[in-house]
Amino acid sequence: MASLFKNIRSISGWQTSLLAGLLRLYVSTWRVKVTDESGLFERCGKQPAVLALWHNRLLMASPICPTVIRKVLLPLISASRDGGYITAILGKLGFESVRGSSSKFGARALVEMDKAIADNKMPALTVDGPRGPKYTVHSGAVALAQSTHSELIPVVSNSRHHWTLRSWDGLQIPWPFTYVELTFCKPLPVDDCTLEEGNERLRQKLLSMTIDTPEGWAKK
Repeated sequence: MASLFKNIRSISGWQTSLLAGLLRLYVSTWRVKVTDESGLFERCGKQPAVLALWHNRLLMASPICPTVIRKVLLPLISASRDGGYITAILGKLGFESVRGSSSKFGARALVEMDKAIADNKMPALTVDGPRGPKYTVHSGAVALAQSTHSELIPVVSNSRHHWTLRSWDGLQIPWPFTYVELTFCKPLPVDDCTLEEGNERLRQKLLSMTIDTPEGWAKK
């Protein structure tokens, strides 16, 4: 399974549909727990919100995202070739996406996300993407939340056992039948601070919830 994801650059077309189907089957083996500390499930689409998560958790969190969130979620995916494959797979899982990043088509993507929020969609940004460094927060999520007066919701997914790919972000792929948790954290206040302070608040919150080793689960 790890090698299948590692070689994602080589697939296209009908193979994307096949991979999405295999992903659904694979994910069905996980023991999943979803926690909504944010209260977002009850007011989904009624309160403007921006979701923020780590890049290496995107393919772990997406397949187990509840339907109520999936219907209005709008992930921002890199405009790179790899981002195209990820967009195709997410599309098969029922997600719309916006293409862009801070380094390519960023302005256009920001306009689209502003419109999405006005249409009661929820943008989701991988805050250390598309190039890292790993677990470093760039300004997009906080800036978007501040400019649109939206709630900023940190989202963290963890798996007890997983493979870690040799990519810049250390993409995590949970083992079959392992425990996987997805947590929508309480809204993070960012309206009362500078962009830099907001980025640091978000970084600290995401890191405080991030578990990378089985030993970390034992401390919960």
